[in-house]
This record gives sequence, structure tokens and C-alpha cells, in this order.
Amino acid sequence: MKLIHWSYTRKYQVKSVFDMFPDTVVVFRQINGYYFINTMKGLDPLGLPSRKHYVQMEYLINKELGTLPAYKNRRALQKKESS
Repeated sequence: MKLIHWSYTRKYQVKSVFDMFPDTVVVFRQINGYYFINTMKGLDPLGLPSRKHYVQMEYLINKELGTLPAYKNRRALQKKESS
């Protein structure tokens, strides 16, 4: 998956488009120094993203915006808590 385009919106949000879902606008919200998916607009009911796609999208946007260390730290904490 590749990040095609992204831009800032209001209130700490970023909207983006990914190559696997070109007709879907993914809106991310910032919290605790990283971005996570808040909403998606224009989803095709026949081609819904899976959890794997959500993680890839979050990883790519955080990498692009320089917040990947905070995102990875969050992921590591979640894995430790579920063990």
C-alpha cells in the first residue's frame, strides 16, 4: 500500500488517500503525539478495508508525518498489556 496524497484539515486532523482505496478519504486525528484513523468517507461496501489495512494506513501516515516513534511505542504498550 502507498500513500498517494495527504493534507492537513482543522483540529489536528489529516485527510489522506491510499492507492488500494483511491475513492476513499481517510481522516486521521492526532492524540498523544501520533495519528490514528478517525473516519473514512467514500467506502465501497464490496471492498472494505481489513484490520491489516487500517494498521498499514496508520503506519504510513505516522511515518510520513514524523510521528512513527510515538505510534510504535503505543503499539508496543498494547501488546504488553494484552499478554
